[in-house]
Amino acid sequence: MAFKNWNVRVHLKTGPVHLGQVGEDNEELARCAALSRFGIPEDEDTDPNRRGIRADDDFDVSPA
Repeated sequence: MAFKNWNVRVHLKTGPVHLGQVGEDNEELARCAALSRFGIPEDEDTDPNRRGIRADDDFDVSPA
């Protein structure tokens, strides 16, 4: 498989927010990479303005 870049968006009540990109071979691995890179652990979720993926957020990845 070919390595490619994926855009990562989190869907908030105010609308979608582009978080950045990850590079992976397929969508499933890209979702894992997005959680690893942009995920906010619950015990570190003290700043409501911090951009990232929280435990209850809906997010997606799409080819860049």
